Amino acid sequence: MSFNNYVSESDRPPKTLDKMKLQRFMLSLPSFDNQRLIFHSARQTLRKAEMARVAVREWLNQHDCELEEWKSKKASELGISISRLEQKLLAAAQHQAITNKGDNNSNPEEDSV
Repeated sequence: MSFNNYVSESDRPPKTLDKMKLQRFMLSLPSFDNQRLIFHSARQTLRKAEMARVAVREWLNQHDCELEEWKSKKASELGISISRLEQKLLAAAQHQAITNKGDNNSNPEEDSV
């Protein structure tokens, strides 16, 4: 154990105590700044994601007829129902998301080499 553990704060001179408190405060500032930056970054990311969601929803609403025509044409070409085509598209999108997630997990290792 260090000497500081045996000496109570009341035994220390006031200047030393204030100096130690200031040092602890100064050491905690970088941690606080990092937490603040992470919080603001996450908030910005959420804001951008919400803006993208609104933009995609508007685009989908504007092009709904075209999308429905494309789905019915594609389903008839494949000889399946529109609901089956939608299921296949959803499964393909989920598979692609999993593949992309796996690729993103392996990229940091490649970048560090």
